[in-house]
Amino acid sequence: MRPLLVSLALLMTAGCSVAAAGPDGGADAMLQRVRTLTDPVLAGRGAGSPGGRAAGDSIAAWLSAVGLELLFEGGWHQEFPLQGEGWSGQSLVGRSGRNVGGVLRGAGRLAGRYVLLCAHYDHLGRSDGDSLVAPPAAADYFPGANDNASGVSVLLEAAATIASTSPAGGDRRSVLVVSFDGEEVGLQGSAFMVDHMPVPLDSLDAVINLDSVGQMPQGKLYVSGIGTTPVFAELARRAGSPDLELALAPGSWSGSDHMTFAAHEVPVIFLFGGPYKEYNRPDDCWESLDPEALAAVARYATDLAGLVRGVPGDMPWVQVADPESTGEGGDEPVHRNTWLGTMPDFTAGITGYMIGSVFEGSPAAAAGLSAGDVLIRFGGQEVTDLATFTRALRSFAPADPVEITLLRGGRPLNFTVVLGDRAQRR
Repeated sequence: MRPLLVSLALLMTAGCSVAAAGPDGGADAMLQRVRTLTDPVLAGRGAGSPGGRAAGDSIAAWLSAVGLELLFEGGWHQEFPLQGEGWSGQSLVGRSGRNVGGVLRGAGRLAGRYVLLCAHYDHLGRSDGDSLVAPPAAADYFPGANDNASGVSVLLEAAATIASTSPAGGDRRSVLVVSFDGEEVGLQGSAFMVDHMPVPLDSLDAVINLDSVGQMPQGKLYVSGIGTTPVFAELARRAGSPDLELALAPGSWSGSDHMTFAAHEVPVIFLFGGPYKEYNRPDDCWESLDPEALAAVARYATDLAGLVRGVPGDMPWVQVADPESTGEGGDEPVHRNTWLGTMPDFTAGITGYMIGSVFEGSPAAAAGLSAGDVLIRFGGQEVTDLATFTRALRSFAPADPVEITLLRGGRPLNFTVVLGDRAQRR
């Protein structure tokens, strides 16, 4: 069956209703969109899979319902060739992914400048790879409710609000609303788009990326990248409700599509709900999400995008110390797949790398590391923050045993951890 017919068949089987989760908005509509994207018939939205294509069709229909204009030449989709392997080891060569996007036109002298509001929609797909058994059992696929159906749903909510409330006249930037495919297999969708931009890259002033925003387990929204252009710090504090606690960070720490644009010196802000226990597990389902978190992040993203649209002057790039850096000389070996299995806590005023959460089955869990531990030495290297931790981690290869020193309750403790391979975890 051709891909389009597969997509339509999947959508009909799933009983998806675009109207039920359309531009009317609110937490209920956002949760309904998440339920649609995590339905078993979409089988985890793996990049290049029939379920992934069906999800892309749903997102295109939602963008149309919001009232956005077509962004890409020929329609809502930007198709690109996939490379490498999927999560369960299947080859992606010969398959294609699809970015989905629309545009909301600005006004006045800023109409030719752009803000990109984005969230990836792909997830890990099926644990049984290319199996054609449909739909999969609950334990055989990764729903990806928080990662990143939540971000897509908030993206659509923000786009609908912006489209319906933009005043006439004035000067404001146009908004590109894009949901990327291929994020989980190496940021492939955003990498393709940055090389095949539908607007000139030098007209893109800012990127706001949403990823895993359906929960806030630590009670705060993590907002990073505010140092990548001077005005961001003020705007990030002004946006949203005063009741929403923010964890602000100047750098654009890695892991999602904003990093593609930061590498091209476009200012970026990354919105993240914080570490959560269902990460990359089959129980990352819609029931685990917090509707109040979805609503709070939607308000924040909408406000922030509106403020960025109206910045009257230039938004110059500022290079912030990057956790991806390899060190001063650039000659050290860099092992980007080396995995410890922790998420950071961005608590201010901490010297070291504070662990926010430890993934089940990870090298960190096997070694006995816990949330709240503060790493201060890693393999003989001093750790003072996220950047120094990342450099130290990537100086070792998977399977290397490493001695670490951490503070637990103020007391120094020594551990040995055998590092893992990010590409091999399931």
